[in-house]
Amino acid sequence: MILEEKSYRIKKITKSEGYWNLYPEKHDAPIKLKADLVCGNLPPVKKWPWQRHILNIKTVVFGKYIVYAEMDGLVLFNISEDEYPNNIKAEISRIEKIEADYAAYQERLDTSIKELLQKLLPQLPEIKDLEEEVNKLPVCWRAYLKMRLPLHYESNEAKQRLILTLLLTQIANRIYCRYVDGDEPLEVAFGSLKFSICDKSFDLLECTLIDGFDNNQKYRNLKAFMFYNEIKQELERVLPPLESTLGLYLVQQICRMLSAYSSDYATFTLHRPRDLWGNNLSTDNLAYRHLCSKMTLPMLSSLIIEKKFSTDDVKNFSFVF
Repeated sequence: MILEEKSYRIKKITKSEGYWNLYPEKHDAPIKLKADLVCGNLPPVKKWPWQRHILNIKTVVFGKYIVYAEMDGLVLFNISEDEYPNNIKAEISRIEKIEADYAAYQERLDTSIKELLQKLLPQLPEIKDLEEEVNKLPVCWRAYLKMRLPLHYESNEAKQRLILTLLLTQIANRIYCRYVDGDEPLEVAFGSLKFSICDKSFDLLECTLIDGFDNNQKYRNLKAFMFYNEIKQELERVLPPLESTLGLYLVQQICRMLSAYSSDYATFTLHRPRDLWGNNLSTDNLAYRHLCSKMTLPMLSSLIIEKKFSTDDVKNFSFVF
């Protein structure tokens, strides 16, 4: 139904042409409520001129139709689904159909990716000492991988999935180091912003639906996809040949990893304990334990390793990290 809830501080209220016009702070356009729907007059309670009335509304169809309104704790109106206008009901049905089709396509896509992963895993290179390779990485990557290290004892397939995750992490770390020069706070903060844009802009579903995505200049020229070719080249260098859909998925996964890592590393760099001269007061591992509750990368799951970790898992793990 696309039900949305919003809250506003109202600075002015007028009435004209059968509508109450409520003007929110920091907005020019008023919120218009049909006068014949509103119970009583507005505002429902009096306040001093310097005080503001609080309006809470619920809307459907991307904000097109207000179905519930409340001001200063008093309900102004509440429209049930049966009372929605026919055009709104039709729009809701259309949106629900799109959402159902989207979910079905997403399920088919996930199934296809899982099948392609099963074919890729046996082709991966053997890494004899996974922990040694993990220890070569910076602390935020180490925490992410070490939480998953015990999985490789479960089966050979689980070990292969961990190897693939390590290879993707190494690619992501190389790309991060190319674009972020050291630990200078401003550089790290800008790095976090840059990689968050990369993650939010790469839509796997959209990419898989575009014919000739690699050669489509409409997308290749966008800054949002500036990392796509670089990540793809790294994947081609490190992994066996990939089917297009799986390649796009791994690009998306690396974008997510870069976004989460850059955010965590900014938190780690900017908030780790330091003395008055800016020198570190503890080792990287101890500093990470101090900040583990703020970290997001360890909780990142994927179709490669689907196990989900909670904030509590991260906190408990950090005491043995």
